[in-house]
Amino acid sequence: MSEAGSNQADVVVVGAGISGLVAARMLQEVGLKVVVLEAHHRVGGRLLSKTLPDGSTFDLGGQWVSPDMPRVMGLIRELGLTTFEQHNSGRIDLAVQPLSSMDQLTQAEWAWVKAQLDFLVESVNVEKPSATPNASALDVQSVEEWKRLNLDSPYLRNLFDQIIRTEYTIEPKDFSVLHLLYSLKSAGGFEGVLGLERGNETLRVREGMQTLCTQLAEQLGDTLRLNCQVYDILHDTQGVTVIAEGLSVRAERVILAIPPNQVTRIDFEPVLPRRRTKLMQRLEMGSVIKCFALYDHPFWRHRPATPIDPDRLLFDDTIDATPYDERNPALVAFIGGDDAVLWSDKPFEIRRRAVLEDLALVFGEEALYPRLYFDHDWLTEPFIGGGYQCYAPPGVMSAGFEELRLPIGRIHWAGTETAVHYYGYIEGAIEAGERAAREVLENRA
Repeated sequence: MSEAGSNQADVVVVGAGISGLVAARMLQEVGLKVVVLEAHHRVGGRLLSKTLPDGSTFDLGGQWVSPDMPRVMGLIRELGLTTFEQHNSGRIDLAVQPLSSMDQLTQAEWAWVKAQLDFLVESVNVEKPSATPNASALDVQSVEEWKRLNLDSPYLRNLFDQIIRTEYTIEPKDFSVLHLLYSLKSAGGFEGVLGLERGNETLRVREGMQTLCTQLAEQLGDTLRLNCQVYDILHDTQGVTVIAEGLSVRAERVILAIPPNQVTRIDFEPVLPRRRTKLMQRLEMGSVIKCFALYDHPFWRHRPATPIDPDRLLFDDTIDATPYDERNPALVAFIGGDDAVLWSDKPFEIRRRAVLEDLALVFGEEALYPRLYFDHDWLTEPFIGGGYQCYAPPGVMSAGFEELRLPIGRIHWAGTETAVHYYGYIEGAIEAGERAAREVLENRA
């Protein structure tokens, strides 16, 4: 985008993740002049793929989709990308003592807890969580407190903690029951998100998830500007002025497609309503490190994993991460929650050794000797600061969480945290981008 053409636009989109890019393309397709400003040197946001010299691709960020996600599946088909099934081996869930081998009392306790969660999930108002029956009571209680009241078995408590850290990259103490129920309702219920089969994690993209963003960016052309961090947004009844390093763009409207925890780095004039600012300040990003180990052959597919207490392990989950071409058999391990914060400060070699030693506890000595090891620490990712999504500590959801998606004058909001369905997923990010673009178009009519 030339400097001379950078001063005027119909709409500015801040953030070149999947949500912002989808919104920008929708607006550009109907003839609007759009400028996309991205603070980072790349597009994709929380979608980041690593391609090896031999062409094998690994997703360091968002990794899965499912046939039940119409928007992302439609975009994958439109862009000519290829999905393939996730190989269900290399799972720690399969290495811990299976529920089917537990005594009947423990099995009954787990079934009862699932039924309790399913019952509570049904009552959640996903469009307006604060209108959920007993919202305040559900919101002041942490997931940790709920677990201790509803689970007696030490094994099931540990399993529950492991699943929470795997799916939300936070500790049960860190977020409210209402937030858990809301996220479950928005993504299809207990089995799709927390069930051992992980119904929302069935497909991967052969070319890498970030390809969704790089191809959208190519379609947008020179309307996209990288390394362009926004510092100030001036807004009035006539329009907005978006100010970045060496650049000022005047537009009718702006869409902010960045995580809520990053919005607070921007100065607004006039300031945003205090209630909204406070809400975004209280939302925190989860913590996760994704660790990849590549081997000569997928030995974990052909021998049973060693049953082990998950509390003994550094990571909370592992799964087969072998690419479509099978050239680089791989395991990926997820360090989440407080452990991710702790190990983020460790030197790479110490972290590498610890991950491989724990993989060997589960999958045998062969796991100690990968051909290649690499990891991605999302806590150090500029302009994101964690993953997978922002969460609401106790007391936040019932104080107007749904307002995150409401326009403020000529300022509109996208990003997966503003989605109604599939909160925290790629599908939710696309939904939010489409909704924000529609808001802009409806307000121009």
